[in-house]
Amino acid sequence: MTSTQIRPSSLPRRVFTEQRGKRRPVPRGLAPVVGLVAYTALVALLCALSLHNVVGDSDGATVVLEGQSMAGGNVLLHGWALSLDSFWTIDALFYMLVEFVTGVRDILLYLVPALIAATVTVVGAWLARDGRRGGAGVLAAATVVALLALPGPVLSTFFLRGPLHVGTVLWCLVAFAGLRSGRMGWGWVVAVGAFAAGALGDLQMIALGIAPACAAGVVAVLRTRSRRSGLPTVSAAVVSLLVTWVVRELADVAGTFAVATSHPTASASGMVTNVGRVAIWGADMLGVGNGGFTNGGVPAPLQAVHVVGLVAVVAGIVVAARSLVLGAIRGHPTPQTPESAWRLDDLLVMALLADVVVFVVLTSGNDPQFMRYLTAAVIFGAVLAGRMMGRLASGVASARQRRVGRALFVTVMAGLVAALGFNVTSPAPARPYTQLGQFLEAHHLRHGIGDYWSASATTVATGDSVMIRPVITTPEGKVVRYQRQSTSSWYGDRPFAFLVYDTSRPWGGVDSATASATFGHVARTYAVGTYRVLVWGRPVRVQAMGFSPVPLPRAPRH
Repeated sequence: MTSTQIRPSSLPRRVFTEQRGKRRPVPRGLAPVVGLVAYTALVALLCALSLHNVVGDSDGATVVLEGQSMAGGNVLLHGWALSLDSFWTIDALFYMLVEFVTGVRDILLYLVPALIAATVTVVGAWLARDGRRGGAGVLAAATVVALLALPGPVLSTFFLRGPLHVGTVLWCLVAFAGLRSGRMGWGWVVAVGAFAAGALGDLQMIALGIAPACAAGVVAVLRTRSRRSGLPTVSAAVVSLLVTWVVRELADVAGTFAVATSHPTASASGMVTNVGRVAIWGADMLGVGNGGFTNGGVPAPLQAVHVVGLVAVVAGIVVAARSLVLGAIRGHPTPQTPESAWRLDDLLVMALLADVVVFVVLTSGNDPQFMRYLTAAVIFGAVLAGRMMGRLASGVASARQRRVGRALFVTVMAGLVAALGFNVTSPAPARPYTQLGQFLEAHHLRHGIGDYWSASATTVATGDSVMIRPVITTPEGKVVRYQRQSTSSWYGDRPFAFLVYDTSRPWGGVDSATASATFGHVARTYAVGTYRVLVWGRPVRVQAMGFSPVPLPRAPRH
């Protein structure tokens, strides 16, 4: 008996289609491996972008040194004096974990911010997807990736430069994820922990996360006409403040860092001006304009592709804000919209508006560096854009419309990737403190003092082989310890061999005259670019306490 070979063409169409549609099961453990590889590639990409768009400075280096201190056992940062945004339980945690493996390295100024930014992108994409499957879920997540992982040079400058509150936004997103169900449970516990961790390291968490959660809880009550509806969200915010206070009190008893209270704000007229800057600088952050920064060598036609992202973000904000207002007024949630969807949208809208308020209040001049206060709004807006795109894709029934949408999205992504290629291959910015560090190493000058912007940045650039501690002058013109962004263990009876200051960036009254008046005749002066290195024939010591710094033209981060 001969067997008859049955060709696929002789099978009924329905049977053949069913066989073709069957998917092979995904091997167990493959998905986590693929995810880890993709995440690692994202970190590498963002690190390369950071290296080409960010000039590390002492603000970022200070947190690297905080992480070093924590990795060395001083987890509570005893003896440190820091700003209101110490980043103790935010960025410094990431640096501590990385430095357990690497120690202090100059690459950390770019790698750790890239690590935090990549995590923000992944969490934002996950929130945008909102459980959707298929093309709609892919589009929602890809929108966030396109906006945050393929940024223009302006956004790269702030998104990939630590520590500028991006880690604080990460804890906000984690907390919002825990609160989106509107119920008490493990999500609520996670939200309380994330809010508290953020507030312990950065008081902006109160504005960016805790206050918006309270506001979103009130909106939930109005939407549902039920007082219980807003209780989980509001209580998470309130309890997190209580946890923050308790932990801080216990840390103070055990011995932790001191916090400076100064915080410059805009004048009333300046705030009015800042309202107008929101739209202009916000567009610059999303790649439509340079905002006074370099365009990274990106041709104008490719830079214009970012207009699509700007439109998506604005549309996502408008749609979510409209739903919030109408839902609060009418008190009847849309049956087709899951409760978790509008709750998360409300949290994101409130957080975005809160960040705009932070920008308006804290931007005290026309310096484009103040764009950093819009970074959180851009991130929240990107997630709202992704969520809107996912809903639009879910509602498209026409195959032709889906094909057109896919073609448009692929075209935009190709333009963004091409623009990114120009950016990454452009020359990296000059980092003069690297040259300074090399000079000091070559001349065996290992322990010194210097103005704030020259000190910690050079220390980290040399991998801690050259240690320069920040100093400032008193009203009497004496050089003393700078009692912000430093620790008392750096001073005391420790001898220093030299002082460095930057002639192109005068700061804190630190110069040759005040150094000579404090420590006596200078034996030798070296010129290293714009830096001046003063060397004495004997060790000098710096008084650690007892002086208040003179007013500064521009303080470090706040």
